[in-house]
Parts: sequence; structure tokens; C-alpha cells
Amino acid sequence: MKFRVLVPELMDDPAIDPVEHRRALNGLRRVNKLCQTGHRLAKEILSVANKNNRDSITVLDIGCGSGDVATEVGRRLARQVKCKVVGWDISPTAVDCANQAWSASQNRLPTSKRSTAEVHFQQADIFQTKGLKFDVVYCCLFLHHFTEHQAVQVLERMKEIAAMSVLVDDLVRSRLGVAFAQIGCQLLSRSPVVHFDGPQSVRAAFTESEARELASQAGLNPCSIHRHWPERYLLRWDV
Repeated sequence: MKFRVLVPELMDDPAIDPVEHRRALNGLRRVNKLCQTGHRLAKEILSVANKNNRDSITVLDIGCGSGDVATEVGRRLARQVKCKVVGWDISPTAVDCANQAWSASQNRLPTSKRSTAEVHFQQADIFQTKGLKFDVVYCCLFLHHFTEHQAVQVLERMKEIAAMSVLVDDLVRSRLGVAFAQIGCQLLSRSPVVHFDGPQSVRAAFTESEARELASQAGLNPCSIHRHWPERYLLRWDV
């Protein structure tokens, strides 16, 4: 798959029906669970904490969606370090869904088994929120929503916020990736939004070499990048 196709996804539409939006977010929650996204990011963040000899860490999730990844990251980190995880999303529906899901997951457990992680979600625009610092700033399935110029700006802003590390987990643009998205989204969700947005996200994604070039333009040098299942890449830059 040679050319990048950037077409607005249905979930990016501010006029999307909130009920359908929640339905789509629930579908993406199942996709992320199958892909073990939170587990992979938590492992990388723990590596950052260990590298810096830290027993506590603050984490920011940019474009957090339903908050499922941030929630899983918080739960896993809390087993080894004290942590605070904050999720930002521009959508009030997504933020409301994320906060409700976190509260419900905690309330279902007895007090002794609840996570010690501090997790909460806020409606925020990465370009309008200034003066804050987090040890680790990451985004997941977020960068492909932007043009190349905008993606560089997003990475530059993440660099400004991060005190230790920037992580980007996203899709790889490939025919295999499109096939995975078409099959997986059909099996894991009944949402027509997910059925459209999944394959479209792959068509809009950056290749690994393109992601590395964007990171270079944003001043994230040197960075590491590796591919992982299912047709995704993880980019890491340490301060």
C-alpha cells in the first residue's frame, strides 16, 4: 500500500450521535484489549521509570478515547510503582465515557482489591493546554488522524510536555493491516462507525519510516521504533 489516504473518520465528526459514539468507543475498547495495547505501553513506561530510578511516575494519554488504554496502563503500573495517569480528549462524550468506565470498574471490586492508581480524564486540547508537565506522554491510534505538518506539531507539543519520554503507538499502513482491520472490526463490534473507521485508519496511517521522519522534524532524535503485532509500531523518544 503505497499512498496515504487521509479521509475524516466518522468518529472525528463533532456532530456524531452520542449514543453511536459510545457504541463505537466500546468497540474500540474490545479491539485494544485483543491487541494488548495497555499491557505493551505499561511495560514500556515501566522501562522508563526503571531507567530513571523512579518509584512514582506521572503519565499523560493524548486522545484517550474511552480511556480503556489509560485504565489498563494505570492498573499495571500500580503493581510496581506509584502512578498518576491522566487522559485528555477533545470529545466530552469520550471523557464522560472514560470517567464512568473507570469509576464502574473500581466500584465493582471490594476496597482491598481496587487499584491504587490515580486515574482521571479531562476534556482538553493538546494545543491549548499549557504549562503542564508529565513524566511520560503517549498517544495511541492518534497520530494518523493528522496531516504530516499537523503530526509534527503534535509531536513537538508532546515533547514540550514530557519530562522523561514520549511514546507513540499506532498502525502501520499496509495491505495486511487493512485486512486485519476489516476482519477484526467486523468480529469485535457491530458499530458501523468502527467498521468504516478501522480500515480507514490503516489507510491514513504512517509507515515506520514516515513516522521516524516526522519524529526527526519534531526534534525527537534519536528515537527507537519497532513493529509489533498486529501491524502496529511503537516509537519511543527519551529526554
